[in-house]
Amino acid sequence: MEELGLGPNGGLIYCMEHLEENLDEWLAEELDYYLDDDYLVFDCPGQIKLFSHVPMLRNFVEHLKRKNFNVCGVYLLDSQFIADVTKFVSGCMASLSAMVQLELPHVNILSKMDLVTSKRDVENYLDPEPRFLLSELNEWIAPWFKKLNKSLVEQVDEYSMVSFIPINLRRKADNDDDA
Repeated sequence: MEELGLGPNGGLIYCMEHLEENLDEWLAEELDYYLDDDYLVFDCPGQIKLFSHVPMLRNFVEHLKRKNFNVCGVYLLDSQFIADVTKFVSGCMASLSAMVQLELPHVNILSKMDLVTSKRDVENYLDPEPRFLLSELNEWIAPWFKKLNKSLVEQVDEYSMVSFIPINLRRKADNDDDA
């Protein structure tokens, strides 16, 4: 970034452009080392602009599909986003944006569940009741946004596209009622 005089966002875009330009040479060569039953994880930066404003990640996914890779998107949302309804709805919209842009089977993960202190918070947001979300949004946001709030809640509810699986890496997997 320093050599090119770029900031963090410019650096990310530059790296993604470089990857895109070298998909058929460098990446293809690297992927040849893996077997058919191997799982590869590409950890992408959490910058929404890479999913919504530029086509690089979509092009990357399309390249992998053309090479006969089965691709699935996993979207991580920090559990701190269930601290208030505005952050939760924002996280839902960011996840939905990634889902729409990438057009992949998609799993949404609510991470860092060990940081959640109230189990009630978890339950309110894992399978949110639309009236609860709307009343919370209307309580937090100025009255002139009521129509927008209603539309956002309808997006979350009607399409049932965005739901989250809570993950707490500190708990044993054999406890079924863990969040």
